[in-house]
Formats: sequence, C-alpha cells, structure tokens
Amino acid sequence: MVLTIPMIVVIVITIIAIILFITELFPVDVTAILVMVSLLLTNILTPEEGLSGFSNEATITVMALLILSIGLQSTGLVDQIGERLETITGKSEWRISFFTIVIVGFLSAFMSNTAIVAIFMPIVIKLANFAKLSPSKFLMPLSFAAMIGGTSTVIGTSTNIIVANYYLQATGNSIGIFEFFYIGLIFFAVFILFMFFIGRHIVPEHKKEDNLTAAYNLHKYLTQIQVMPSSQMVGKKIEDTELSKKDSVDIIGINRVGEPLWFPEQIEAVLPNDNLLVKANLEDIISIQNMEGLILKQKKIDDKKLTSEDAILVEAIIGQHSTFVGRKLGEIDFYELFRAVPLAIRRSGFPLSKKLDDVIIQFGDVLLMEARRSRMDVFFNYPGFIALEKMKKKNFRKEKSFIAILIVLGVIIAAAANVNMAIAALTGCAFLFITGCVSMRYVYQRLEWRVIFLLAGILPLGLAVDKTGVGNYLAAHFVEYIGASSPTLIISLLFLSTTLLTSFMSNNATAILLAPIAINLAHQLGFDDPKPFVLTIMFAASTSFLTPIGYQTNTLVYGAGQYTFSDFLKVGGLLTLIVWLLATFLIPYFYF
Repeated sequence: MVLTIPMIVVIVITIIAIILFITELFPVDVTAILVMVSLLLTNILTPEEGLSGFSNEATITVMALLILSIGLQSTGLVDQIGERLETITGKSEWRISFFTIVIVGFLSAFMSNTAIVAIFMPIVIKLANFAKLSPSKFLMPLSFAAMIGGTSTVIGTSTNIIVANYYLQATGNSIGIFEFFYIGLIFFAVFILFMFFIGRHIVPEHKKEDNLTAAYNLHKYLTQIQVMPSSQMVGKKIEDTELSKKDSVDIIGINRVGEPLWFPEQIEAVLPNDNLLVKANLEDIISIQNMEGLILKQKKIDDKKLTSEDAILVEAIIGQHSTFVGRKLGEIDFYELFRAVPLAIRRSGFPLSKKLDDVIIQFGDVLLMEARRSRMDVFFNYPGFIALEKMKKKNFRKEKSFIAILIVLGVIIAAAANVNMAIAALTGCAFLFITGCVSMRYVYQRLEWRVIFLLAGILPLGLAVDKTGVGNYLAAHFVEYIGASSPTLIISLLFLSTTLLTSFMSNNATAILLAPIAINLAHQLGFDDPKPFVLTIMFAASTSFLTPIGYQTNTLVYGAGQYTFSDFLKVGGLLTLIVWLLATFLIPYFYF
C-alpha cells in the first residue's frame, strides 16, 4: 500500500496531536478542537464529518452517564456509604484498605471513577489520620481500585463506551454491558491479592507533617513585618513597593488593626501600621530587617500563628471542574469568593517556590489556605475544590436516594437487555430531572465538559484514520513486521503499546486513535470479528497505573499523597506487568 497525500496529512496531524497531548502545551480539550479544525481546513473531512463528534452516539452516551453519576452524587448516596465505612474500619490498616478497595471498585463499575475518588479522598485521609497511618498508604490503591473497577462494565469508563461505539459502527454488533465482566472481575480479584500480599509493602508511606506550614516549607520562608508610619512603603500600591519588586518576595496577606488577615490585590495601598504576611527566603528576610520603617515582628510563622477562633488552615485540591485551571493565582480574588488567603501551592508532590501571584493553576494542584471558619460551608461546597478534610456537604437530596438508585438500576437493566445505551441513559437522565433527584443547574456546574469537548473534537480523527486508509496502512505494516503466526503475541503487543501511550496522554484520546487501527489489524489477520482486539484497547487504555499523569484519578492523589513519579513507576509498574500478562492470556482464552 502506497502513502497518499491525505494519509500523510492525517499522520502528521496525529503525530502533532500526540505531542500536544503528552506535553499539554494546550489543555486536552483545546488540542482536540484544534485537531478537528485541522481536519476541516485540510479538506480531509467534510463539515458534516468534522462536526460529527458533537452528535456522535459515544459523546451523547458519555454525557448521559456522567449526568446519571452526578444524580447519584447529588443525593449524597456515595457520601453515606463513605460514612458507613468509617464505622467498620476502626484503626485497622487492612480493613481500611480492603473495604475502601472493594467499595470503590464496585461503585466505579457504574459511576464516574474520577468522581468516586474525589468523594472518597477526604474520607480515606480521615480514616488514615484516625488510625495514625500515612494517607499515602491508601490513596494510590484508592486510585488504582477505581480504575480497575471501571474495567468490569461497558459503562465503567468513558473509554469503554468510545471503543464499544467504534466496534458497533465497524461491525453492526454491540458489546453487552456485562459481556466482559468476568475478565474485569478476575483483574479486580488479582488486584486485591496484589495489594494485600505485595502492594501494601511497597506503596510508599510518606510521613504526613502535623504542621502544615512545615509540610509546605513555609516555616522557613513565612514571616510577618510591620510597616511603620515612617516607611517609604506607606501610601504606595503593593505592586510599586520595593518589597514587591523583589523576585523572591511575595506579599501574601495584610493584617490591619481590627481586621482579619486578607489577600490584597496588587493595587492595594499600604497603610501605616499594616502587618504584612510575607513569603521570602532567608537572604531577603535579613535585608528586610535592614530596611527603614519595617519591623520584623515574627521570623517564623507556624500553624498556631495562622489559626484562631476565626481562621483555620485548609488543604484543597484543584478539581477537574474548577474554573481556576489555566489562570494565574494572582488573578483570583480568593478572599472575596471564600474569605480565604492562599499561602502555598504543591504540585507533583512538591511545594512550588515561585511567587504565588505568578503560578498558573493546574488540575491536581494542592493549595494551602487560611480560611474563615464562618465561610467554610461555601468553601467546602465549591465544585472546583476537593477539600482534604471531611465535612458534610449541604444541599444533598437524601430523600431522593432510593429513587435515584432505582433509576440507575433501570438504566443498567435496560442496557443489559440490549436497549440502545444512549437511549437508556438519556431516559434515565430525564427521570432524574422530573423526579427532582438533581437539578439542571447542579449538572451544569459539575458536568465534565472537558471530556465532552475532548470527545467531540478528537472523534473525527478516528473517522479520518479510517476514511483515508491510515488505519489499514498501519495495521498492514504491523502484521508485516510482527507476523501473523501468533494472534496472542499481537494482542500482547497491542495491550503493551496502548498502556505505554496512555501513560503519557489522555486515555480517551489513546482509545480513539488506536481503536480503528485495532479493527483493521483484526481484519488483516483474517478475523471476521475484531472483538478481542477492541477489548484489548478497552482494558489497556483504562488501566494506566504507570504514571501519575496518565489518568485523572492518579493526578488527584499525586499531590495529596505526596508521591513522586518513581512511586508510581514502582507500584504501578509491577501492577501493569501483572495486568499485561493476565490480558495476554485471558483475552485470547475467552475470545479466540
């Protein structure tokens, strides 16, 4: 087969997309839209084909299932389960691990695993603290349990739905909601055994600092200075002061007589006798002492100095729904929104040393803030935060829990009876709305719009891969170099390739790129039904244990557990090896 110009264009667009997905130069949803636009501008796809991702059945089904998951969350069902968990685990490490893994794994088979992890993180941290154990012993297994639990059903992950939809379009046959449940169950059983006999001994136990200022290294850099009336800073805007112009000095807060600590804007004028909360290195602290009109009141600030009857220190993870992602910290008025003052930020397990104002917020960042106790309800109920302290949320519709469960069960039963998945899920959403289980406003706030736009933008790339013959071209060369003598070997290599790729880029994007290739590969090998190859993509793209950036649940626990990249390589690498070997033999055993 000879490469044509359209094939070369699609290959180039695909390579650029992969680079952008891995480097995250742009958010993944923006990259997906850029891919769609590129395919339209190069006339690879017609406008109808290029925009088809927005009306694609996979996109609609994922959106509907996410709404069903949100409906269950809005009734407080998952939180109620978590509260029950607290009563049965006590201080036992193995009970905390076992019940967390089993409950999270089961729920993730039917709900958004990212949402499950977000809900259970504060619960698990509270259980760990009560048992005087490190939360890091439980957060990584929590993420892995959610991922592997999602492999049990078609609706367990959006990746499964995408690949199942490709299979339906290519063959006209559907994949039943529980069709590969037994393989997922074997994976999950082996995962439990792995965690209790191997994993629990190699999951890192990072000591959690009792003093949060020490955990973020603030005790070395946080100090308080008083501005005397004679100071040259008096009357100047913060951005114009000599202190603010120092690269390593950050004026975090102002404490005026009779007022609580608050986060000032850069145009705020400094007044006589202002107490400034300043983050600076040792060299700058010494130079501050020598500046006329400034008095160093406290060289070191600890948790006790930052907490009072009115204030409390709180850690919060930037969630996937947060409107703060991509914005500079200095652009957000935390005090006006939450009566909170950002003190430090941790990314990838380590505190950032740069000026807070200049930090561009990313998903998974952990913020340390001083917040007003009187506004904690607003703080904890903001959908963009995952507060790492258990607190009951308001506005739960607990009286609707039973109705919501019945609706979701109805959707599952309908899907199991071969009712079209999109129709069943949309019908369930309609019943959630008309029965008052969830409001449209609540859904708009919490729906993973990035996932929807990612799918809408990237799905046309799969269409282009098929239309131009790129999928068939790559599959033919794969068979040419590897050979067709051992389908089991090809399943093994396909699983490994998918796992490695999805470890560094969106699992949904990986599935969309590889599903057409897998189907063409099956045809090249002479298989009438490409189901085993499709299932290989499903399982591999949904079990990204290897890195903290390959799956959203890993990103969520990365900072909270104070893990390093190597922690995931060590634990997740061994688990990936086990799952890879299982898939290599289980998929051919059941489907060849």
